[in-house]
Amino acid sequence: MLNPIVNSYTLSKLIVCAILSVIAFILFPCNAAGQPLAGPSKNPVSFTEKDRESALKFLNETREEFSNELSRLSDAQLNFKAVADKWSIAEVAEHIILAENTIYSIITDKVLKSPAPVGAENFRIKDTAIWMVLTNRSTKFTAPEPLKPNSRFKAKADLLSNFKSTRAATIALMTTTTEDLRNRFGELPVLGTIDGYQWFVFVNAHSARHLAQIAEIKAHPGFPRK
Repeated sequence: MLNPIVNSYTLSKLIVCAILSVIAFILFPCNAAGQPLAGPSKNPVSFTEKDRESALKFLNETREEFSNELSRLSDAQLNFKAVADKWSIAEVAEHIILAENTIYSIITDKVLKSPAPVGAENFRIKDTAIWMVLTNRSTKFTAPEPLKPNSRFKAKADLLSNFKSTRAATIALMTTTTEDLRNRFGELPVLGTIDGYQWFVFVNAHSARHLAQIAEIKAHPGFPRK
């Protein structure tokens, strides 16, 4: 989901860009020259304790939902596929883990090491736009090869333990960081440049997207009762 070079990704990218353009126009009205009507901010955005609390709230909520979903499923339910080329719940769970590990590395190795911007506040997408784009299940993405599931985790216990340790690291980073996440940036395909805090929004939105996918799998008429 982080690699824009996958061929089958191109159409999805164009669709999401179109959706994002509409969202951006609504959230950031511009004049005829394409400049934001509000102009540069006189009060540059800074990372706040309210940001931290919000991120931790959602990180904990999606952690609990994920754990609860997997804990009560049988092996037959975990590995059920509505269609042969679609992911099972076990594969969705594996993808969530792989993606979050990758995002954690991007945040720690790149975003937090990016230079703080100098000068006036730059245009930035709103947090809600990231959430809206990622949780829109009508827009399909193709995961890059490193984030595709291939049965790395052999049992439900392995999925749960790996997810818990991965999410614990994400939560610990958000809990302890003293960096101004609003003034550290990284490039995200489709969405463009987002700030450090918004990478955590992305983690939560990505989890929510795939939790919805799990719900769709469970709603299939052929899903095993036990």
